[in-house]
Amino acid sequence: MKNIAHALAAVLLVSSVAACDSTEAPEEEPVGSIVEAGKADDFYAKTAQEYYVEGTTTIVLDAAEWSGRDEADRLAEVRRLIPFKQVVVGWFLNQYIVEKERDAKDPYGGFKALTKNGSYEDMNITPVDELTWTFDFRQEIGGQLDLIRALPDATANADGSWSFDLVIGKITNDEMQQLDTDREWYRKSPWGTFNPANVSADRLETLPLTIRPEPASEDAWMELERLFADGTVTVGVHFGWDYHSEYHLKHSRSLYDWLVAKGFESPVGSYDELRHDSGPLKRTVSYHGREATVEVSLFWGKPGAETDPDTAAGGRQLEADMLDSLENREVVMFSGHSGPFYGFALANWRKTSEGDLDDSELAEVPLMTGQYQLIIAEGCDTYALGQAFYDNPYKDGLEDLDVITTTSFSNASTVASAQDILGRLFGAYSRNEVEPALFSDLIRDLDSNSYWFTTMYGVHGIDDNPKVHPWADLSASCAVCDRTSDCGDGMRCVTMSDGARGCAAECTASTGCPTGYSCRAVQTDGWLTQTVCAPESLSCAVPVDDRQIVLINEVAPNQADDYNGDGEVATSDEYVEIGNASAFEVDLSGWSLSDGVGVRHVFPTGTVLPPGGVVIVFGGGEPTIVPGTTLVQTASTGRLGLNNGGDFVRLADLDGESVGAVRFGDLGKGKVINRATDLDEADAWTVTDPTPGTAQDGELF
Repeated sequence: MKNIAHALAAVLLVSSVAACDSTEAPEEEPVGSIVEAGKADDFYAKTAQEYYVEGTTTIVLDAAEWSGRDEADRLAEVRRLIPFKQVVVGWFLNQYIVEKERDAKDPYGGFKALTKNGSYEDMNITPVDELTWTFDFRQEIGGQLDLIRALPDATANADGSWSFDLVIGKITNDEMQQLDTDREWYRKSPWGTFNPANVSADRLETLPLTIRPEPASEDAWMELERLFADGTVTVGVHFGWDYHSEYHLKHSRSLYDWLVAKGFESPVGSYDELRHDSGPLKRTVSYHGREATVEVSLFWGKPGAETDPDTAAGGRQLEADMLDSLENREVVMFSGHSGPFYGFALANWRKTSEGDLDDSELAEVPLMTGQYQLIIAEGCDTYALGQAFYDNPYKDGLEDLDVITTTSFSNASTVASAQDILGRLFGAYSRNEVEPALFSDLIRDLDSNSYWFTTMYGVHGIDDNPKVHPWADLSASCAVCDRTSDCGDGMRCVTMSDGARGCAAECTASTGCPTGYSCRAVQTDGWLTQTVCAPESLSCAVPVDDRQIVLINEVAPNQADDYNGDGEVATSDEYVEIGNASAFEVDLSGWSLSDGVGVRHVFPTGTVLPPGGVVIVFGGGEPTIVPGTTLVQTASTGRLGLNNGGDFVRLADLDGESVGAVRFGDLGKGKVINRATDLDEADAWTVTDPTPGTAQDGELF
């Protein structure tokens, strides 16, 4: 979906019930029925959403230094300064939207949202005069579901976006480059606790911005299979110093006692004897019939010890321990004070400047290379840290990292969040049996730990996690069954559209299902109970060979000619070509096309593609080309908005399930990304010249 996928998963308000051991046989589950496409309502609520904010701002070069200089040199300097100006915009946007602890002295902004540090794109750099340049920017934020409605004076636009104004400070080019740790420009007055009412008008400027929701990621299973692959799961839990009630001491003790009560073997006789180098608490568990060991190491600021949080030496040791965990442990959790642009506070910042890891440092610290890690940033407003970790060069592939963060205040008075996460790693309530866990279930439990406010936990990196139950046997799909117990782990017995029963794998998205299957909702006694991989025909009697194949065939993000034939060369000439490689016609009514920002086009009623047929969607204009069996449409939102520097295009069906997607970088002006062989799903993508509405050999579809 995007470079940093963030699934802000579902939260159902339910009462918690402890799962107790029982010698009674479980009651057989009722068999549900597959629900047809377009008939399933949204059956779970989300606490948060990601948004894109877009606008235009200015770089003004210093006349004394740059007047009369070569144009190429001036442009190079503008490009160098753009990332610093992005930080300026990000800081003031964050100051406006972040939720605040309200009082009469702090009336400015204050919504449940955060910017993601570093999630910037710049484009359309345009000279205004010799020293002034404008550029368009896009920043990603995470926030409450009704964030747009909560923004005062936000007005709706025809393309589905909303407009609002943001007041920012005028920061000089020299000032905005002051980003040394703990001496950043934004820590200084009046910017650190910004309220425009307290700043003179000559130091302020107003940016018109637009905001739109970003397509949400789909739920997925945690990567327990990878964590348990070598038979040992290593965990480091780090409690940051707390000024409220010394919760670093209380929570480390509570978690130690809880682990011992759950059967963990301690390296020492008691909590009071435990030190930062004592070694981990250990417990043997079973994961899918395999024996494994879970090792949990605890770290906190211990007065009078090597990790005394009030001393510089103790702060350095706490920081060294955290760095060691990040480099050498598979699961790393921080629980303590944090905030936008600040990272992890490990020691007593009132007494020492040592013992903190800023978000800028986290983008560079050593992480496990070529090894999957789960990092949990459990504190207030840690959303921005997701980008910091994904910018880290030690993680070449995003598939090797998931990061759990918060989008508002967290509850510092409980250790329940650490217990929720660790419990899924050692089967806390299931006789040492560790079972696959959905991120949505974990996020639900984490959010329920804050009773009087909404923390809005979320997961960065979920898009590449398993979308089918890790224990499901896909080869048993459509096996005849009478009940779910006939089908095996991760499988369900369901009733197909023709009344026959067959086994189906539990899923969260079609991308994990076998060829010819898609992830469909199951209805049991009138309730949508789960989703499973069902044959696209909704019948096990229909051969899989007769499956539906609809493909993104060609994408043109950077026009160099009048592709739509309306007499103008403009962004309206951007296009996406969709083809039907099935042996039968396919109705695309209600399907949608999205880019990295949001839905750009919804196919109107009556959009039916014959076998081998194609529909081409232009960004706008009045297209005149109608070749062969090609349908021609223009984006229903008024534009496709494809980014010349790289973007992501997704085709979704009537249920919003992903049917296909392609991510591309800067293709160059007048170039397109195309399948090497038209309408061949097995063929690779290649960069070619555009062939709108025709095959690459010039023949009509």
